[in-house]
Amino acid sequence: MESTEAELIAQILDGDREAFRLLVDRHKDALYRHCFYIIHDEDVAEDMAQDALIRAFDQLEKFDAQKASFKTWLFVIGTRLCLAELRRTRPLPLLEEDYALSTYDSPEQKAQAREIHAAVLQLNPRYRTVVTLHYWHGYSYQQIADAMDAPIGSVRGWLHRAKQQLKEALL
Repeated sequence: MESTEAELIAQILDGDREAFRLLVDRHKDALYRHCFYIIHDEDVAEDMAQDALIRAFDQLEKFDAQKASFKTWLFVIGTRLCLAELRRTRPLPLLEEDYALSTYDSPEQKAQAREIHAAVLQLNPRYRTVVTLHYWHGYSYQQIADAMDAPIGSVRGWLHRAKQQLKEALL
């Protein structure tokens, strides 16, 4: 029988490191994908996901299941680390490999996708993050607000401004 997250967290707080490995196994792939969608670099995304897991372990006693699920809390940590990394570094160039596995049918669709992705990468990190989380990850405004620790009104504003900038860049 599989342990619930609450049971695993209780075991971890009692010193059971194997329980943490089980919890990590449940969320590591989704966390990596989440970081990759923000960072767009496999190695850096892997580092950010590992750092988020380490921070989660170190701060587990601060986790409050009444406020959010463990996954949401973990994604908040990952998002903050990714945004800090993006602030530290300049925007990364768009890689052709991003489109190698594309499911687009026509060369026109691939070209349009490249143009959109290039425009998204030119947005400031906050706007790029909300676009990525909303359109590519399917997050709701509230989930983005939780992940970015920001008011929902700010998320709406950032997404609106990001769409305006994308519209200008793509015309």
